Amino acid sequence: MSNRLNGASLFTQAINGLVSNYAYLMTGVDGKGLTLENITNPSKDVDKSQLNYAFTNYLSTNFGKIDKDGDGIISKDELQAYTNNMSSGGLTYQQLCELCYTSYGSSTTLLETVLNNFSEIDKNGDGRVTNEEIAAFGIEEEIDEMKDKFPKHTAKGMSIFYETSADKEIETDS
Repeated sequence: MSNRLNGASLFTQAINGLVSNYAYLMTGVDGKGLTLENITNPSKDVDKSQLNYAFTNYLSTNFGKIDKDGDGIISKDELQAYTNNMSSGGLTYQQLCELCYTSYGSSTTLLETVLNNFSEIDKNGDGRVTNEEIAAFGIEEEIDEMKDKFPKHTAKGMSIFYETSADKEIETDS
């Protein structure tokens, strides 16, 4: 594996996409945030060519989850809290599909790897993958590749300075 697996680009894409679309949708909106109406029917001041409808659709579909206080408005603080939770708590399979298959062109190889191995990557079984879990999966893949590539070169002892009982078991080729 030439590059270590890192999910940061997926998280960045999802979060930046939501924040950018929120900002575009706020154009011409008087108030403290976006209503569902502002999202589904943007104001005439919004440059619709700047919107990514995958993110706009996500905001409208998940409006109730993001609007924590239930006042009918997604404030910038509520969006910030939601995206912070995504960043630290991880992304679900559905969020990866909805927010990372966009026209922004995420590394599809990385996305495909994460989606195809989602349950293996999700070590704690919470239905979300974090960047740390993705990176750990990548390291495990690298270890497996190295074991396959160099099967006779596996270290059994822990120390190169002190002989342990495991060191006596190491086979040497002469």
